Amino acid sequence: MRITDNILLLNGAGMDSNVYCVDSELLVDAGTGTFVEETLEQMDRFDVDKNNIKKILLTHEHFDHTGAAKEFKEKLGANLIAHDKAELNEETSMCSFFDADFKPPKVDERIEEGDVVSTENYSFKVFHMPGHSPGSIVLWDEDKRVLISGDLIFTDGFGRTDIPGGDEEAIKESLRRVKDFGKISVLLPGHGTPASENNIYDDGTIENILSQIK
Repeated sequence: MRITDNILLLNGAGMDSNVYCVDSELLVDAGTGTFVEETLEQMDRFDVDKNNIKKILLTHEHFDHTGAAKEFKEKLGANLIAHDKAELNEETSMCSFFDADFKPPKVDERIEEGDVVSTENYSFKVFHMPGHSPGSIVLWDEDKRVLISGDLIFTDGFGRTDIPGGDEEAIKESLRRVKDFGKISVLLPGHGTPASENNIYDDGTIENILSQIK
């Protein structure tokens, strides 16, 4: 699914996270690994030059976002990026919840609050937003008002905290920080349907979810 001219939603089936491809340069999240071949086929249908994808960035530790990271890293020859507090192991991935084994990939680059991840058309600032997990981040392009929110914010709710590593007070503070960003034109969540103010069928989805943050 094409969300903007330069951002594709490639996956999100079953329990998999959404996988976003930005400017045919950056993958955000990887899914469980169940739909790797289907995701690669989607890239072909959208004429994505897979040789041009140099970075895979994980929004947090959980298996539904990280399970396929090792395979995508090997198939694409891309560097894997994660926040400094995102520990990738069987326990933190919660792979047992998915009845799966997790083979932790090697992280090539660790990022922190304030770092910038850039592509041809986007410049995403990294914000550490714990609460759903200790290593959760969001990516915010202030000029284009595009938010890649991981499992912090969805179009119909907010991330869970009733899981290992969850912290209800921390996620409340993270949500307040996102609300302080102001206007969000495109919301790209870790699961479910993205939202864009440019979609004529969208009826204030982003404004509605932001209004629920206290």
